[in-house]
Amino acid sequence: MKLPSIETLIGNAFDTLNRFCLAIISAIVGSIFCILLSHLDYTQKETHQWYLNAALCCYISMLLQVAIVVYSERKELSKTVKLSIELVGVICLIAYYFSLPKTITLTTGMRFALFSLGLHWLIAFIPFTKPGELNAFWQYNKIIFLRILTSFLYTSVLYAGLALAILAVQKLFSVKIDNDIYADLWIVLTGIFNTWFFLASFPSNYSKLEESSDYPKGLKIFTQFVLLPLITIYLLILYAYMSKIVYTNQWPMGWVSYLVLFFSVAGILSLLLIHPVRFEVNNKWILTYSRFFYYTIFPLLILLFFAIKKRISDYGITELRYFVLLLALWLLFIAAYFSISKHKNIKLIPQSLCLLAFLSSFGPWGAFGVSLNSQKSHFESILTKNNLLINGKAIKANKQPLFNDRKQLSSVVEYIISNHGYKTLQPYFVQNLDTLIKENAKRKFEDYTSNQEKVLSLMDIKYVANYESEEADPRFDYTDSSENITDVKGFDYVINNYSFENHDSKESKDTAEFKAADKKINIYFAPHTSILTITDSAENKGINFNLNKSIDSLTKLYQFENKSFPRAVLTLDGVINHAKYRLLISRISIDKVKNKTVINILEGRLLIGKISTRTSLP
Repeated sequence: MKLPSIETLIGNAFDTLNRFCLAIISAIVGSIFCILLSHLDYTQKETHQWYLNAALCCYISMLLQVAIVVYSERKELSKTVKLSIELVGVICLIAYYFSLPKTITLTTGMRFALFSLGLHWLIAFIPFTKPGELNAFWQYNKIIFLRILTSFLYTSVLYAGLALAILAVQKLFSVKIDNDIYADLWIVLTGIFNTWFFLASFPSNYSKLEESSDYPKGLKIFTQFVLLPLITIYLLILYAYMSKIVYTNQWPMGWVSYLVLFFSVAGILSLLLIHPVRFEVNNKWILTYSRFFYYTIFPLLILLFFAIKKRISDYGITELRYFVLLLALWLLFIAAYFSISKHKNIKLIPQSLCLLAFLSSFGPWGAFGVSLNSQKSHFESILTKNNLLINGKAIKANKQPLFNDRKQLSSVVEYIISNHGYKTLQPYFVQNLDTLIKENAKRKFEDYTSNQEKVLSLMDIKYVANYESEEADPRFDYTDSSENITDVKGFDYVINNYSFENHDSKESKDTAEFKAADKKINIYFAPHTSILTITDSAENKGINFNLNKSIDSLTKLYQFENKSFPRAVLTLDGVINHAKYRLLISRISIDKVKNKTVINILEGRLLIGKISTRTSLP
């Protein structure tokens, strides 16, 4: 095979630039903004958020311009019409840029992902909007798919080679090179080289693709002997799990939804990959497997809908649950279509996904409108249930709602603030939330309380994190705030770094033994009674330190919050005949178990006086 000359490569590069001019310019500009963004420090990123907004718009612009070029070529539009469409696209992108908030939220990111996916699926079918041409459609997407893999391989190898070359120059010649160059190199290669290289071999002879019968043998082997067996294994696992649910009469686990979706999507992709060879003599089994696959989806979809129903009934609709439900409905439609229809139009798959991506990205029917309305309704229902909503305004609670209600309320408030902003909750409160959040922002970092906790505090409701369960034991940690210096005046021995740990909170005693000369000191600690006992072999007696009063002082003083305390709060003195003892606690961690406090970590020093030899015990 004759390798192309430099002149040929340069000519192809200019031809590609001429064909996809605006797309490549968008990739270059977007890469520049990504590099600028990567060079900002943490404090600058907040004031230069528009760099990221511009990069997002450039990526959308690149996809949109590719779709416009492909559509214009296929429809053989004039330059004037094509230019008019491109101008409309630019206006839409400018409007999209100014619609982006100053701070990127999860909602903004998800909407960007929907636009990106929608445009990818649009590119997948836009040259073949007329009925028929199924083989051309498949060959077109095969070329794109293989080109994506090839571009990624070339880009990765090129990056690895250049990065190693830069590293070699740094090490061998002691050249100082900023480490940011590696990130810049990756951005340039993936943003500019990868895009240009991919578009250089983008399909153009759309009508001739219908006559093509090229099918990669490796693709068939991979699909037939790797993908389909895996799909079958997942099918057996899901049906076994479904049998378990019927036998035990239990609700399906939430994450089974993702497994069903993965199985269904992977199965559909596998059937698409071997679609052109289904009528060959040795591949008649593909038609049988295809019908079998779509029939087996229906029971699994019932399982999927039950799992979704359980989550929505408990916590309402969020964007993630909206998309899971939307995909479930789409799978039901696709399975029904390919089970009943005789035509089996595979173009329907990207066409329907493209439509759903764009429709779900905006409007009251979209993911964000439906999710917000659902969560607001859920918020109101919990408040109404606990008599905390009067004339549409939230009031203070006389007593704490049940744990599950507090957890759901915390989850709803956290969701709304994180995804739609705290101002969405303003209609429910008389207090000005702007003032609340500003006051919150002025706090020191160590005293910072999250916005959702502050909003809940307006109703005197304690926040419950998602990971907490009703059976969980709250844990609080207190540490000595004094300097790490101990005054040993009047004492002869110091037992340093005495520690006790009992993370399981079992009914047990911890014993520690210390020796000095012919003396032996034993320390016993029982966590459930909070009593520390010291015995001295010389005195043949013991002394008890009851820590309950000290714990009560701490919890009353700090209201069960993780705090540091002055040493005097946890200093205990005692005497056994001719010996005196002083217990200095440097750290104490307690669990609150059924309204009782149990010490699980205890650290400190023990000072012992009136013993003849002055030394330090090991």
